[in-house]
Amino acid sequence: MTKTIELTPEQTKAYNRFILIRDKIKKNRTRLSEISHSIDVAGLNHPLFVVNDDYIEYVNAFEAWLKIEPEFRNKERLRSSRGDYDSQDNWDEKQNKIKEL
Repeated sequence: MTKTIELTPEQTKAYNRFILIRDKIKKNRTRLSEISHSIDVAGLNHPLFVVNDDYIEYVNAFEAWLKIEPEFRNKERLRSSRGDYDSQDNWDEKQNKIKEL
């Protein structure tokens, strides 16, 4: 039995937008960069960069979803800043085994 969460119409719209563009990027194997490619034009001293519209839309859709996602998802998300990954994200410096001169 699958547990579904209740979303407001606004949240549903934002989530569906995010999922659609995420799937489009996966399917097309879109480069994950704001620049899709560059064009070398004769006579110019620099290349022209072509904007990756799909990736820009993906970033915007993801940010819009995060702004209105249900609060419990935000609270339950694992975070290294809270120590949710135990010793794997421990930033304490290990004791140096080599004597300093």
